[in-house]
Amino acid sequence: LVGSEMCIRDRKYNMAEHNVIETLEMVDEAKTREEKRDILKNRANYATQALLQLNFHPDVKWHIPKGSPPYTPSQEADSVDGALHFEVKKLDYFVKGGGHDLSMLKRESMFVQLLERVDPKDAKLLIAVKDQNLSYKGLSYKLVRDVWPELLPEVEEMEDVVAEVESKPKKKSKKKVVVED
Repeated sequence: LVGSEMCIRDRKYNMAEHNVIETLEMVDEAKTREEKRDILKNRANYATQALLQLNFHPDVKWHIPKGSPPYTPSQEADSVDGALHFEVKKLDYFVKGGGHDLSMLKRESMFVQLLERVDPKDAKLLIAVKDQNLSYKGLSYKLVRDVWPELLPEVEEMEDVVAEVESKPKKKSKKKVVVED
């Protein structure tokens, strides 16, 4: 029984959680949109979906300034394989609306510590996601929305919101300006 429980636990947590960077590189190399869709579907996991949502969702705003903070990349031997899959659950500390009341200094310090714990390539990926600037050929809002419609709002919905904001009349100033000759 212990052995079977071990298998279930391993399947649940280790399942070789497909490496996010490898998945994105496969999408980059795929020739057709259909191949890209299949790769994302077949290699789906929480970390990949969460990072793509954080990168593409229009309502996601980060508390961390854009750009790469000063940090010391971990040594390949120091980083734990698959650490990104564990650490991605902590990203709500750095996103507005994440529900954590932290000072900016504490938040930035935690982000640097996170970058220093994961593989150096994963750290670069996290910085790109934070800046909402993932750059892989063929990886787009539309592709992610097509594969996982629940992750992102429809583009038409976004356009309606923008149109509504633009159509509101601007308030005129109630101050009277008197010009004397």
